[in-house]
Order: sequence, then structure tokens, then C-alpha cells
Amino acid sequence: MHPTPYSLLPIPRTETLVTSPWIGLLILFVFVAFALSISAHRKQYSLYVRNLVNKQGRVMNYDQESTSVWANVLLWFAVVSSYALVLLTDTIIYPFLFVIFAAYFALKWLLIRLIGYIFGLKEVARAFSTDYFVIIALFGFLLLPIVSCRIYMPEIPHFVWLILMISMLVFVLITLFIKLLQIFYTRISSLFYIFLYLCTSEILPLLVAAKVASIVVNMV
Repeated sequence: MHPTPYSLLPIPRTETLVTSPWIGLLILFVFVAFALSISAHRKQYSLYVRNLVNKQGRVMNYDQESTSVWANVLLWFAVVSSYALVLLTDTIIYPFLFVIFAAYFALKWLLIRLIGYIFGLKEVARAFSTDYFVIIALFGFLLLPIVSCRIYMPEIPHFVWLILMISMLVFVLITLFIKLLQIFYTRISSLFYIFLYLCTSEILPLLVAAKVASIVVNMV
């Protein structure tokens, strides 16, 4: 089945994805990657999640000794793969979607840090960058079982998945905005930095990424 112009969430070709052995192996590997990474960084990830609900989270110290490169690589491979699977309509476009999401997240990290550097808000930008990518990682973790069911349970109507995805996206956006206010807002002039951040680091990259992803998806 091809994605329609009126579909916000592309409809996967379930007959192709379900019968593809490497898609099943990929989903299994992503689950394993999440499990290994969480197992290796249990203490640190717990602090990150607690930090999300802590208004003064920017002063929290993290256990840097527990950091390992392989676990971070596995985590972000799993996170990016989860997002790529959301838009996957055919096996051939997975590498393109993976690269698009990886580049998007890398660009977001650079933009957040750049804004902090330009306006002398390095520590604040670093704190928000940490919270931002914790939220992105949590969302990716929650997406994986949903996307897996979407691929292997094609009998569930498409609009059900669409409503679920939109609901989750709205919740994530609200959470990000709350953290943005908590960390950046100190006085009325801070609203300028918040507005600048939203324009340069949220709206513009999202529009570009959505356009590129749409082109890639419709190539098949």
C-alpha cells in the first residue's frame, strides 16, 4: 500500500515488511540495544528521568564514571531506528530515513549549543540539551512497541495509529515547552531567547526534515 497525500502517517506495505526477515531482525536488535544500554546505564538514566520532573534539574550532578561509549551508541542507534520505523513504508527506504533522523538530531544538538554560545547561555543550553534528548530517547523507546504492532498487526485501522502518534507527539511537545520555560525563563527578556530558539531550533529544522522525509517516502 502506498502512502496517500492525505495521510500524515505513511501507510506501510505490510505484505513487504512482514515477510522481510531483516525487518524482524532489526526490530529485535533495537529491543536488545535498548535493553543493553539501559542495563549499562541504569543509575545515570534514572537520574536523567528524575531530572525531567525537577524544576531545578540543571544543578543535578550525574555519575560520569558509568558512561560508556558502546552503550550510548546502542541507545542512539535504537532511538533513531525507532523514529525511522515510524515512517517506514518499504524496506528500501530505511537507510535513508535513519540518516535523515540522525542528521536531524545532530543538527538540533548543534543549534541548541550554538544558541547558548552566542548569547552567553552555555550552561543553560547544556541543561536544556540534556533534558531535550532524554525526552527524545524516552519517546523513541515508547514508539518501538507501537511501531512493531503497527507493522505486524495491519488489521488495526490506520486512523487508530494516527491518533495515537499525534497524541504522543502533542504530549512530547508540551513537555519540551515546559522544560524550555523552566530552564530558559528567568525574566521577561528571556522570552526573546525562547522565541529565537523556537524559530531556529524547532520550527525551521522540523519543516526541512518533514519535507526531506516526505520526498524520500514518496520515492517508493
